[in-house]
Amino acid sequence: MSSPQFQELQSTASTHGDDLKNTRNEIAELNRNIQRMKADIDNVKKQIVNIQTAIADAEQRGEMAVKDARGKLTDLQHALQGAKDELARLLRDYQELMNVKLALDVEIATYRTLLEGEECR
Repeated sequence: MSSPQFQELQSTASTHGDDLKNTRNEIAELNRNIQRMKADIDNVKKQIVNIQTAIADAEQRGEMAVKDARGKLTDLQHALQGAKDELARLLRDYQELMNVKLALDVEIATYRTLLEGEECR
């Protein structure tokens, strides 16, 4: 081997060594990035699970609230119907009493007229 060839091989080896070193550094950096991304992905997955759990809980609470509200609405509707029935009964009773009062007023007026007629005689 001649000296210029040896120097050329040394230069080539040195260049390839530098390239190899750079490639190893790039691979190490990519591996660090991959590890960071995996950690980020795991965190996001945990957040997704937490959010899904929160959504399921909120849906369940919402369904319970709707069920409770429907029950209360039914109770209120029954109470309203009962109040309407009671009001109708009270109105009938009032009308009966007003009819009795009117009849008594007529009777009183009749007796008053008769009494006044007796007094005049």
